[in-house]
Amino acid sequence: MADLFVDAVAYEGFMGRWSLRLAPLFAEFAKVGDVGRVLDVGCGTGSLTRTLAGMTRRAEIVGIDPVAPFVEYARGQVKDARVSFDVGDAQALPYPDASFDYALSCLVFHFIPDAAKAAREVRRVTRPGGTVAACTWDARGMEMAALFWDVAVELDPAVEAKRRRPLSQAGQLAELWQSAGFREVEESPLEITMDFASFEDYWRPQETGVGPTGAHVATLVPEQRAALRSRLETRLRAHGAPGPVSLRAKALAVRGLA
Repeated sequence: MADLFVDAVAYEGFMGRWSLRLAPLFAEFAKVGDVGRVLDVGCGTGSLTRTLAGMTRRAEIVGIDPVAPFVEYARGQVKDARVSFDVGDAQALPYPDASFDYALSCLVFHFIPDAAKAAREVRRVTRPGGTVAACTWDARGMEMAALFWDVAVELDPAVEAKRRRPLSQAGQLAELWQSAGFREVEESPLEITMDFASFEDYWRPQETGVGPTGAHVATLVPEQRAALRSRLETRLRAHGAPGPVSLRAKALAVRGLA
């Protein structure tokens, strides 16, 4: 995962702004209380951590991410004595058993190599009866990526393998949570809109090399890149391109009790 997400500023332009829009819906779904200790697993640049700090007055919040530049960026964005950040792996969390009341993970589990191990880890560090929740993008419901891959596959059918991402279909997160031993498991969709100022606002982040779509663009020669851009703009005209573009984005969220 780390090789897809390195540049914190580029990530903010690519996905961070949408994570910040999704975070309040996810925190409400997770039913985070005003007190206790909260772990943000895969905190990235701090979108969910910032949201949790703003939604609570007394909770202690710890963010952890394997990408050190993201953690440094997050530390610069969140100036709250209740908040701290660590560099670490969700598959081997550096915390004692039952040390958190809540553990949340926003848009991360579909990138973790061993998601089952990570689910067991977040359960381990959450007290019995505490809430553990996660969300991922729905493969077809996240139009920004779905449209990109549809066009990329039209241009090169071999690209189909790149678009596949685990835990991106309804029921898969719930199944993972149940297999990890969580109780009272519930899965629900969360929806936002991604409002781009123009087609350029949609396209420019794809050229930064961030995330699976950006990584694909980075492999293309100039002629291939131009063809992808042109066909994407044509496809997005139905949504407003080359002017403002609004796309639907559906996430799948799961919660359960440790």
